[in-house]
Amino acid sequence: MNPLVDIRQFDQSIWLDFIRRKILINGELQRRITEEALRGVTSNPAIFEKAIGGSDDYDAAIRSLALQGKTTDEIYTALAVADVQHACDLFRPLYDQHDNAGDGYVSLEVSPALVNDTAGTIEEGLRFWQAVNRPNVMIKVPATLEGLPAIRRLIAEGVNVNVTLIFGLERYRLVAEAFLSGLEDRAQAGHSIDHIDSVASFFLSRIDVLIDPMLEKLAAAGGEQGALAQSMVGEVALASAKQAYQIYKDIFAGPRWAALAAQGADSQRLLWASTGNKNPKYDDLKYVENLIGAKTVNTVPVETLDIFRERGVPANRLEEGLDKAQDVLRRLPELGISLEEQTNFLEIDGAKKFNEPFGKLMESLEKKRLLALDATVAPATLQLGQYQAAVDAKIQELNAKNFTAGFWDKKADLWVQDEAGQHSIRAFMGWLRVAETMVGAVPEIEQFVHEVNAAGFKHVVVMGMGGSTMAPIVFKESFERGAHGLPMSVLDTTDPGTVRQIEEAVPLADTLFIVASKSGTTAEPLAFGDYFYDRLKQIKGDKAGENFVAITDPGSKFVTSATEQGYRRIFLNFSEVGGRFSALSYFGLVPAALYGLNIGEILERAIRMMRATGAYGAVEHNPGLELGVALGVLAQQGRDKLTLIVPNSLQDLGLWLEQLIAESTGKEGKGILPIAGEPAREPAVYGQDRVFVYVGYQHDADPDNQAKLAALEAAGHPIIRIMMTEALDLGAEFFRWEVATAVASAVLEINPFDQPNVQAAKTATDSLMKVVQEQGSLPAGTAPQVTENGVAYYTAVAGGNAAEVIRNFFGQAQPGDFLNIQAYLTESGELNQGLQQLRTQVQEQLHLATTSGYGPRFLHSTGQYHKGGPDKGLFVQFTVDHPQDLALPGRSYSFGTFKNAQAAGDLQALHDYNRRTLRIHLGNNAEQGLRTVLAALQSVTLAATPA
Repeated sequence: MNPLVDIRQFDQSIWLDFIRRKILINGELQRRITEEALRGVTSNPAIFEKAIGGSDDYDAAIRSLALQGKTTDEIYTALAVADVQHACDLFRPLYDQHDNAGDGYVSLEVSPALVNDTAGTIEEGLRFWQAVNRPNVMIKVPATLEGLPAIRRLIAEGVNVNVTLIFGLERYRLVAEAFLSGLEDRAQAGHSIDHIDSVASFFLSRIDVLIDPMLEKLAAAGGEQGALAQSMVGEVALASAKQAYQIYKDIFAGPRWAALAAQGADSQRLLWASTGNKNPKYDDLKYVENLIGAKTVNTVPVETLDIFRERGVPANRLEEGLDKAQDVLRRLPELGISLEEQTNFLEIDGAKKFNEPFGKLMESLEKKRLLALDATVAPATLQLGQYQAAVDAKIQELNAKNFTAGFWDKKADLWVQDEAGQHSIRAFMGWLRVAETMVGAVPEIEQFVHEVNAAGFKHVVVMGMGGSTMAPIVFKESFERGAHGLPMSVLDTTDPGTVRQIEEAVPLADTLFIVASKSGTTAEPLAFGDYFYDRLKQIKGDKAGENFVAITDPGSKFVTSATEQGYRRIFLNFSEVGGRFSALSYFGLVPAALYGLNIGEILERAIRMMRATGAYGAVEHNPGLELGVALGVLAQQGRDKLTLIVPNSLQDLGLWLEQLIAESTGKEGKGILPIAGEPAREPAVYGQDRVFVYVGYQHDADPDNQAKLAALEAAGHPIIRIMMTEALDLGAEFFRWEVATAVASAVLEINPFDQPNVQAAKTATDSLMKVVQEQGSLPAGTAPQVTENGVAYYTAVAGGNAAEVIRNFFGQAQPGDFLNIQAYLTESGELNQGLQQLRTQVQEQLHLATTSGYGPRFLHSTGQYHKGGPDKGLFVQFTVDHPQDLALPGRSYSFGTFKNAQAAGDLQALHDYNRRTLRIHLGNNAEQGLRTVLAALQSVTLAATPA
């Protein structure tokens, strides 16, 4: 038997006198609740000083709060409240049990500086109660004379109270009186007194520590008094506790208490505190084993808890030796020792012992707060040449209008003037402050990561589309996997070959699948989830849900289905945060944490940028505003191709920026087109529609790219450089670019938060899928213009063979146009190389900007720009047969059919917007087919239509 569990038969509850974020996150506290019958937690300023001041567990959160302009006291409160909330949530199942016997509580103490301040104690007690916002929190209030009326008032207000620093029996009577009077006040006011709990914390070991030396000194003198003194050594604290229990039994009986109990009141249990042994002469369990009794609590430090688990012998001993206990208390004055005087001293000294570490903690927090305020963000340099004056003028114009303040106040008329558009903008600006909210969610996410590791998972697959997967891809490719992180794959394509590759590459039974869908209705992630859930069900039966996690918005239908399927966890994101602005929300941070990254540090960097962009007061230079104005003004003057140049370690940053910028700005015939994946070249191959943005690291010289940038700058191209210190700075860059994108949209006078043209491809796809469901296959399309060497070419331009079709298609190009390659293929190294070769030839011969993406990923990103942006695109769509297709469980179609429908639907949408398109069907071998296309391309010289 485990003594910690066995003690419950005697109706005593063991609470832990310790709290620290680490034990909340790593599962230790949950383990003790589950395996050791732990039934509550107490904390005090000294405990928080050791936890917060004595570790680096809280440093990222401290810096984040400091950057938000929080005072030292506010930082302490935020950290303590967060830990107490987390602990309360762990104990909530116990608290909710009907037979919990008043357990499941976590205590939070008011400031020790308020020990003699009644009004201050009441105010802070109510503030803490509201801040924690959990029914199973107890507010700790000292049992000083000034604390007594505060106890009464808080109980009357319905606050659970842990009365601390009780040393003497008379003071305990007054504490119980305050509790009873508070209940009576509340009942008289017409409020329920059911489930209002309180404990009276009687401090023990400190009594013996103070009085034993006095007794030992008397004992050393010998004689009758010496013998009496010797008999009392180590007995006074236990005697006081046993007598207090008799007083408890007397108080909570009789007509007064019966009247309150009839209304549902629970008694104020005695709690034995200061039970860690401080005298090496005594048994370590002196204040535990001797005080086991019904309707009591013993709060013990970790060390004592572990000792009791190993060798404790539970038995009902609280009422043993009552005559001896009474004799000790009765005869103590014969030795010239006034217990009341000594306990009054202990009360004062106890408050001091809490106030000193609290002051030390505040001093430590203040130093860290001031240090955090010196943090800077990655510098950006804008070398804009002839465009600098126009950009500077626009910045001055916006500053004169107090744009930054209005931006943070969500003044929608900064973007558009119509009421519907303004309502849409206000509804989707939650991203501005989401990093602040997520700082508080870090412990929850980190606890989940520990749970996943403890459960034995070996891999993570993130499944979604667009905004739900772009940030995880950037995290995965830009960081080394953390020491305790899991390998991670990202599935954001309906391509059956890719789905099969992931299925074969991961250990299915030990893989955690994250289904990420903001709306909960996005077809692709739901299809991914259903497919792999079916696979897991074949392996684990009804326990398949243990391998699945949902990230979605509150109220989505996906919440219901994920709950029914027994998903391990459902993370509810924020409806006011759009997908492409969700990198710093659960969508980005849960995968990042599972990958082993320090998400607290990532958020701290984001908040640095928030501060720099005016989130907490006026700023002289707003880096987000300056970047956004530059991009917007340059786009208005024809430099609308934002060409991203990065070192190899940041190659996938472009995927995220593509969606953020293209989907936000590409509408109403306007827009900024991000160009990612084009290697830096010599100036001669570029048109006059470029602005070059370099994002890199200060410690990485990256000489080749820097030399190319210098040549481009010398040739008159505008250049923007952003130099980070380390990968963690991506947290700041996510936010910088979000602000810049919103500002650029204001310059362009468009709504950055809608995507009116994305639905076009979805609607066309849905129509095709209805045909599939009715007829069993996709409708036959139009005949190809040319079929040659197994490759079919579909386009409106004329041509007798493949080479002519290609030449005539690209002959439509004009200066300022761009090529977009839509590869509805299974990604491979050879295909990547071939598509890059295609881009290079078009760039060299036509001087066009080129973009490339695997479908259907871009439907949820750059697809908005393709239809809603300016008519400057030449769209080449590659499709392929799917000889090794995959069936979708519960559906009448396969992944391959779904993907083909998406390709056809997107092509139809492009046609509906009169875009220039060329569809090339590569047959059943994509690599061979692409080689055929490249050979045809190389046989012709491309020439654009003169401007």
